[in-house]
Amino acid sequence: MPSFSFSDRFSRPVRQLLGGVFLLSTLAGCATQPVNVPTVDWETHQASLEQLNQYQAKGKLGYRGKQRFGANLVWRSSPQADHLLLTNFLGKTLLKLDATPVRVTLVSHDGAIHRGTDASSLIRQLTDINLPVEQMRDWLIGLPTAADTYQLNSENRVAYLAKQIDDQLWQLDYNGYDTSVTPALPTRMLLSQGQVKITLVINDWLIPEQQ
Repeated sequence: MPSFSFSDRFSRPVRQLLGGVFLLSTLAGCATQPVNVPTVDWETHQASLEQLNQYQAKGKLGYRGKQRFGANLVWRSSPQADHLLLTNFLGKTLLKLDATPVRVTLVSHDGAIHRGTDASSLIRQLTDINLPVEQMRDWLIGLPTAADTYQLNSENRVAYLAKQIDDQLWQLDYNGYDTSVTPALPTRMLLSQGQVKITLVINDWLIPEQQ
């Protein structure tokens, strides 16, 4: 009587299956390998940021405080002025701010025009939104100008900063950087002061070298 061997009948399919599993495991392992993030010298990175006096950032802003809302964000900065535009997801203007060293103009959602000399105070008085506009010019790009304290991450970029402004402690956490631009610029930030939480997600940086 011919002998029956389980291993003879199934060894090849089993080997093929195990080989496939091994290949998938290997590919999965490769896919989950950590990405090497370029490390820079902090003084060199800081100097590059200090030279970056003109930029445009586009992304999203989420605000939680006395009111809650989400908005599209465009922030343009130059030596002459800063421009902040917030629109809803249908493109309607929620707030438009133009700030120079001597004059601030704010256009509210109803088209009314307001003028003043302090951007943060004007926004707070008219919209109940608390935002340190003057400091964000540099903080947005990861430059801790005038911060009381700051910490660097493992790539020698700012991970956290804090500053007391008018008896209010503002804290900013940097949770991601875009290394495809030079210098590397923040992509995810959380700005907080007391009960106010502002989430910033920047998905498009435009700097002079790339214009």
